[in-house]
Amino acid sequence: MRQAYAGLTIAQTKIAHSLSIAGGFSRFESRLRLRDNNIHPEETVLPIRELTSQLQDNTSRTVDNDAPSALRQELIDLVYQVHRTSVYKKLGEPIQGEYHPQFNEANLHKVITQSLGREASGQPYSGFRYAVGRDINKVDWPRVYDLICRLWDEIPFELRAAYETGINRILAGYSIAWDLGSDGRLHRVSPPAIQQQIEAAFRELSDPRFARALDSFQHAMNAYDDRPRRDVDVCKNIMDSLEAVAKEVCGMPAATLGNVLAELRKLQSLSSETISVLQKLYDMANNHFRHGMTTPFALQKAEVDFVLVSCLAGILLFVRLS
Repeated sequence: MRQAYAGLTIAQTKIAHSLSIAGGFSRFESRLRLRDNNIHPEETVLPIRELTSQLQDNTSRTVDNDAPSALRQELIDLVYQVHRTSVYKKLGEPIQGEYHPQFNEANLHKVITQSLGREASGQPYSGFRYAVGRDINKVDWPRVYDLICRLWDEIPFELRAAYETGINRILAGYSIAWDLGSDGRLHRVSPPAIQQQIEAAFRELSDPRFARALDSFQHAMNAYDDRPRRDVDVCKNIMDSLEAVAKEVCGMPAATLGNVLAELRKLQSLSSETISVLQKLYDMANNHFRHGMTTPFALQKAEVDFVLVSCLAGILLFVRLS
């Protein structure tokens, strides 16, 4: 166990240990980044999600419904360039005339072409690189981002850091709303203040008693990261997480969030204004996206962001009351 957690801070070790007891690392949990000390010792301990704020202001990362043609061609170029990168030199520095020993252009062509849902030719016209550059321009935009994740498994382990860095520079350059994480998946880039809330909620919910709330939280974040974003699932699951935390903290396992708020109001455990805000949020959920919804889901993107951030604040409120 000590070797498994080598290089982590004390706080991260506690989180990792509790998660391993609970059944291993999920998609969201795997954002805790563990790197081989011998390859990249300076990057052993990093945040759950590494943002590219140093490249571009995160508030401008708003493109989540397109994959520009130029971006597609840069992606293909990057895949080739990464295989010419040495882990023993500075990341991104090419080795002239040499490719990584595992580089197989014919196999790479098959993986890219078939991942895009197209038939791979044994000897494509004008060569493999031209063929994949042509095929990637013919698919719907979500398939391009699916390909970024699919190629993660084809990149040799020691070159994945270079691939991640290169992909994120391209995505930031086109104001794309996602970053590639060290788990090989794309995660939506959030403004730093919101990202801090997401990470704080994740850490608080790592307590085993909040297992049900953590499960709903992870489903909400998966929907938030998806391409395209699944707004109904974001709202439903983050509200379910808030309700689960409130029930656990207040010792009311069979209650609804509405029941919990009524009890808090009776006991005057919180200010009336705080309870009213939570009540309005609960009413909004019941009217727009939960079981008793009275109208079809029609919340705008900004309203979905509001629901997410408000529920995160509610989760942290209840956890810190316990």
